[in-house]
Amino acid sequence: MRSSFWAGLMWIGMPLCAAGPASVPEAARRFLDVSAKVPPPLAVQFRVMAAKALQPHHAVLAQSMMPSGTAIPAPPARREDPAISAAEAAVYQQFGRFGEVAGEADRARLILDLASQVRALPAGAAKLDLARSVCGSVTEGDVGPRAIAAVAEMLAESIQGAPPDVNAFLDLANLVHYEHVPPPMQNPALDAALALLELRESLVQEAQFSLAALDGRIYSLAALRGKVVLVNFWATSCMPCRKEMPEIEKLYRVFADQGLIVLAISTEERGTVATFIAEHGYSFPVLLDSDGKASADFGVDGIPKSFLFDHQGRLVAEAIDRRSEPQFRSMLKTAGLK
Repeated sequence: MRSSFWAGLMWIGMPLCAAGPASVPEAARRFLDVSAKVPPPLAVQFRVMAAKALQPHHAVLAQSMMPSGTAIPAPPARREDPAISAAEAAVYQQFGRFGEVAGEADRARLILDLASQVRALPAGAAKLDLARSVCGSVTEGDVGPRAIAAVAEMLAESIQGAPPDVNAFLDLANLVHYEHVPPPMQNPALDAALALLELRESLVQEAQFSLAALDGRIYSLAALRGKVVLVNFWATSCMPCRKEMPEIEKLYRVFADQGLIVLAISTEERGTVATFIAEHGYSFPVLLDSDGKASADFGVDGIPKSFLFDHQGRLVAEAIDRRSEPQFRSMLKTAGLK
């Protein structure tokens, strides 16, 4: 159990409360309070990330993240052609099979095996690199809570034996917050990572867009108040996105009568998107984010990524990777659709 109320609450995942995410100023204050307990240089790295997220629409708050005279640390140096041990090479080789495994149960077994092998490696940066690689795959699809918890434990153990890595704490925070894994460690840097996720969610809550669909119709979040809106960022070149689209179409056909609107947003060329949609017969609106502004405002740094807004326009759920139909249905329940 984490030491603070905030840290203990965060693992539950969204929605945090009936009102949705906190306001941006409130989330920024909370982030500053939590990050103050993180030793440098990690604290500064977290604040740089927060400042970059805030800068486009909250410049004054962004400035408050970086006290006057604070030097921005250089990113951690990458290891140049690191020599790896035979044990590490074996794990990398097995990890390379992950994309070839189709069934979720088989993927879960492979993840559990990989997590066990990584935990057996000597502590250090190489172990953390492998742990983060495994972590990056466990969120795709539904491998089950046991596999995700095993990866979270593996990552937490790898973090403790390696040089401080802000991105590793963010990886762990994503598992805790979005995959609903109980926090496997007590660490101020994990608390700061979770608070940074809350700040990003508060920015998404504020985000608005007005984008044209393939049929020329203009869609905006503000005009859809009263509907449940699933915003999905995707691309035709993204294989997990392509796997996810049939699940979204199925749910759209089931829940459209209950007020579900799906807005699939792509930054690709119109012709590329239109051809793909026509070939597969998807019926939900597909929007074109040609300048990438909507993607930037939603903080999209990888796809697929989905955001769910309830009838009152509150952000109530977020998915950081490909979701299965049962996982999407679980998200929709948070917005009152069953």
